[in-house]
Amino acid sequence: IHGPRAPPVNIESGFFYFKCPRTQGDLETFWARLWAYKKASIIAPLHPGHVLTVTNYMGSYHGHPSSGTRELPPLIRQCTGYNVTMPLLVLQAPIQGGDAKWSQVWRGVMTSQDFPDLSPVPVIIKLFQESYLGFGPEIGDLWGNSEYAEWLPGARLAANEAWAYDRMRALQGRTVPWSYGFCKCLLPNGEATFGHVMEVIEGPTASTTTADELGLDEVGIFNLGDALATALHEIHECGVLHNDVKEDNVIIHHNSSNQDCNVVLLDFALCTTLGPPPEQMEVVFQDMLRITRVFSALGIKPRTRDWFRSRLQMNVPFSQELAELDQAGWLAPRKPPSTKFVANWENL
Repeated sequence: IHGPRAPPVNIESGFFYFKCPRTQGDLETFWARLWAYKKASIIAPLHPGHVLTVTNYMGSYHGHPSSGTRELPPLIRQCTGYNVTMPLLVLQAPIQGGDAKWSQVWRGVMTSQDFPDLSPVPVIIKLFQESYLGFGPEIGDLWGNSEYAEWLPGARLAANEAWAYDRMRALQGRTVPWSYGFCKCLLPNGEATFGHVMEVIEGPTASTTTADELGLDEVGIFNLGDALATALHEIHECGVLHNDVKEDNVIIHHNSSNQDCNVVLLDFALCTTLGPPPEQMEVVFQDMLRITRVFSALGIKPRTRDWFRSRLQMNVPFSQELAELDQAGWLAPRKPPSTKFVANWENL
């Protein structure tokens, strides 16, 4: 994800520094080093109880949380700013790992020797470990000669999330997790990597439950669609395009007594900026269409059209974004959809 809509964070200087290979020989050396790290991780893997060697830490700024946000732990309030304090990060249990993953994700706990009287904080630790990204980088990928690259350095992925969470500061603690901070750390295999430390959000994702298990009735299904569309609309209002809306990245909270639904959206490593106004609706449309994928994972894909049509007629904040779907001929086709459009719909 490069090109004109890449988040405006310079990874050649500052906290998210990455020394990019400049020749084919440099690239081959870089790739060989990643393979060596991957082999070394078999001998020295990450494991529960491992204490990360944090070499640099940048705590997120939160300002004054608004009403309706989840509580921010006292320790996190103290660990704000660049190298104000060096936290202790202990891994507890893996959540996501293995080959061809944009990140290795762990549950963990954060403490600080500078604030021994403050309670430890449960955290999610997201490590952008390059040796496990699984794709061989090309010079064009690293330097941004294509907008949608198949390989991105860990610094770029971490910088994307840092930019997005800064833009979405008003949404943290509500529809996105609290970002606690970003770290540089040295792994047991000798590999230096960037990490994102954030709030633990309990609850099922759309990939681990179904509408029946949640107890969603007709009202609940429509409320879920509203919650997803509202969350995406608010993210877009911050100038952020998610680009990776899928069942794994949506946590659902449902109250079966009144069918209220709330969602928390995860994973902004592949985000981009919205770009200038003429282009915005074209890309926003893609984010909104991915709601279909979430409905499909929950076993309610046929109801997606009903929800879209219903909300298109209502004066809700995200109506204009749904109107773009209507113009594309998906809601109430004025002409047969293109072959490409049908293929995209079938692959969601």
